[in-house]
Amino acid sequence: MTNSKSNVTAIIPCYNDGQYIMQALQSLYNQTLLPEQIIIVDDGSNAATRNVLKQIEHPGVHIVYQENKGVSHARNTAISLAKTDYILNLDADDYYEPTFIEKAVEVLNDNKQLVAVSSYCRTFKKDKTIDIIEPLGGDLKDFIVINNARASSMFRKICWEAVGGFDEKMVGGYEDWEFWIAVLKLGGTIHIIKEVLSHYRVKKFSRDQKALQNHDLELRQYIYLKHKEVYEKHLDFYVFQLLRQNSLLRNSIYKVKNSKEYNIGSLFFAPLRYLKNKVVKR
Repeated sequence: MTNSKSNVTAIIPCYNDGQYIMQALQSLYNQTLLPEQIIIVDDGSNAATRNVLKQIEHPGVHIVYQENKGVSHARNTAISLAKTDYILNLDADDYYEPTFIEKAVEVLNDNKQLVAVSSYCRTFKKDKTIDIIEPLGGDLKDFIVINNARASSMFRKICWEAVGGFDEKMVGGYEDWEFWIAVLKLGGTIHIIKEVLSHYRVKKFSRDQKALQNHDLELRQYIYLKHKEVYEKHLDFYVFQLLRQNSLLRNSIYKVKNSKEYNIGSLFFAPLRYLKNKVVKR
């Protein structure tokens, strides 16, 4: 294990994740280059999670307790206490591979134009792999349609200071996407390490799922209006990408509707629809 100063503070916002946070912490303890400090902000968790947090006795871990104010506020609280140049974000239910900090620090040290470093990410549920996410990173234009990085990333604290932190109004989700856009507006790029160095837990009821299912349009509108000048500057690119996504979606729907499985399903449910229509007409 490398003992040299990493210039890294790891922050962990925690809300009712007592059953997972020890795995997240252990992934930081196991790093080949250790963070200089780990700051956990408990965002108004239940008693069970607080009991777990009270059992943590590590000289490098500092725990802050606050009323529930959302993940953006929790992250901002933690980062405001950090004394290092680099910030490592880790949600309490996720974890890193042991070499992430070492590799991310090396990349940031070697390229002053980089504002953040992320990596490929494995999504999993109950230890079963669901997918491997491969974001592209890039500059501002690469982030106006989709989030091309991950929340599990390392970034420069000076960038966080320059944009005023994470937007605390975005309690419904997508706050990390908006943060990257705000940071990249000032210049620079985000680098992606093309290795699976982070692991994202998919839970039955997750904040990201709620954001996608219930608030996607609302959150996208918020980001668009907040950074409208960016979208206007790259209007042709933005419209082309939306048209491309629409075309891909229409082709996918067409393939599904013309698949053998879809046709068999339609035939199976046809009698039920017929009976339903008869009942309604009566």
